Amino acid sequence: MAAGHLREGDADLLLALVEDARHDDTGDPVPWALLEGLQELVPCDEWVSFQHHDFGHSETLLIQGVDEDGAHETVDLRDPMCGAEQFWSTWWTGPCSWPQRTGDLRHILLSTDLCPTERDRLAREYDPDIRYNISVSLPAAPGEARRFEFMRGDGPAFSERDRQLMVLLRPHLVEILSDAQRRRSGAPHLTDREGEVLALAAAGLPYDEIARELFVTRGTVRKHMENIRTRLGVHSMRAAAALALPHAPSRIRGGPG
Repeated sequence: MAAGHLREGDADLLLALVEDARHDDTGDPVPWALLEGLQELVPCDEWVSFQHHDFGHSETLLIQGVDEDGAHETVDLRDPMCGAEQFWSTWWTGPCSWPQRTGDLRHILLSTDLCPTERDRLAREYDPDIRYNISVSLPAAPGEARRFEFMRGDGPAFSERDRQLMVLLRPHLVEILSDAQRRRSGAPHLTDREGEVLALAAAGLPYDEIARELFVTRGTVRKHMENIRTRLGVHSMRAAAALALPHAPSRIRGGPG
């Protein structure tokens, strides 16, 4: 995708959104600052939401969103008034399951990719009030789907600029949700450098090799490991890794490279 799709100032907007979301420590599954920032970045007259579905059991685990006025809403699809039956009846035939059917979670899906004309849109069997939407799929456990949804009932169709913004944001969305989950679970927090040192040590690298990998001294590596064990209240690298690495960002868990 060409960089020309972005507008002047978009990079600053993205950085501000990510920074605000990372510092929103309200304990909610999705930081409200993230949803509010997404609504400001790509305005939607319906709403911007995060959705977590267990499609293996036809159950919605979470829908949390912000409407065009900034109002917060969490939807319980167990409520008979929420239309869960219709939602699940069209799951495998509509766009909701496109990432699962194709195995492509990385593609930022615009509704116009599947329904390019108004006639196509009107012929579909799901939610005719939503004219346009963007779906940003994220990694999820087997049998589950996690995604951000941008929905418009009126106004212009989503653009390639909007798609490119989501391409750039997607890895940050994954990390922000991971951080929020870690905070809710009370998991220990390490600095990025401490996480890197621990991941490399857990991969079997001795201190000298870790120092070369990170361009620091052996003494700095040793000090980081001392701080890690003290912070986590353990006495071995193995115990520290078992406690902290499952909650570390994926870029840190990857180890040497």
